[in-house]
Amino acid sequence: MAWRTVKCGNLAATRIEIVAGRYKVGIRAVPCDQISQYTDMDPRRLEEDRYAIYAFNGMRPLLFDGTRRTVSLSAWLYDLETIFHLCHIEAHLQVSLASRCLIADARLWWMTFGETALPERTWVHFHALVIARFGPIPEEGADETYRDLEIYRDMQHRRYQSFVADWHAYPQETMGHYCRRFQEAMLPHIPQDLPRPELEALVILRNGVPPQIRQHTPDPTPDMTVAHMVKYILGAEVIVHAMQADAYVVEPEVPVDDAGMPEPVYEPGSVFPEDPIPADPV
Repeated sequence: MAWRTVKCGNLAATRIEIVAGRYKVGIRAVPCDQISQYTDMDPRRLEEDRYAIYAFNGMRPLLFDGTRRTVSLSAWLYDLETIFHLCHIEAHLQVSLASRCLIADARLWWMTFGETALPERTWVHFHALVIARFGPIPEEGADETYRDLEIYRDMQHRRYQSFVADWHAYPQETMGHYCRRFQEAMLPHIPQDLPRPELEALVILRNGVPPQIRQHTPDPTPDMTVAHMVKYILGAEVIVHAMQADAYVVEPEVPVDDAGMPEPVYEPGSVFPEDPIPADPV
């Protein structure tokens, strides 16, 4: 099986599948200025994406059929976010992988309306769009609906607390990558009904960095923003690297004799102690 990209006027017909010598064509309209993203992708990036997809499928994610039930929707979203976190799924793959877990009415909605209604192809927008479409709808006099809303809010908070408990920088992860991951994976899920959600975000961001970097960052304050804390963390990383470079001093190698004792080192022209001191000429 192979895929080709064929230009058609100002559009591109992509994904032409060759099966058993016969052409089975799937058309997807893409502007010409975007064709390069399909044809000029870095092979290393493709290999990384392939391994990420294998890891995602190996976790056997739950499927969502569009049933308007709070428990099933929350469990499905929680399952996907947990897999994204455990398998280190990059942001550009999350929506595509999540949409493959839609079946029945949910798949039909996504194919006919959902994908075109997505303002940006990010997990944050996909998450909000799915909740708006399949989340509980409060109706006047429907006590069970309001009960479902309370259950949904409680599950959101429990999911948030589980993420916070496991939130930290990965080993050997740069602080730039950590801060970007925080803004994509953690910041959108901080409940806004907390007393001070902005300060909560600063505390989580600072507590997730390694201790040697945390000691060089200031404590969060109410007038501080996430951008300020990111700047402090990146500056602390530079300080720690400079301190580690200064502390790494290469000691000169000292020659030893057969007995393992250090041999004396003399400058050129010096007199060895065992040599007799030359007498003054008469």
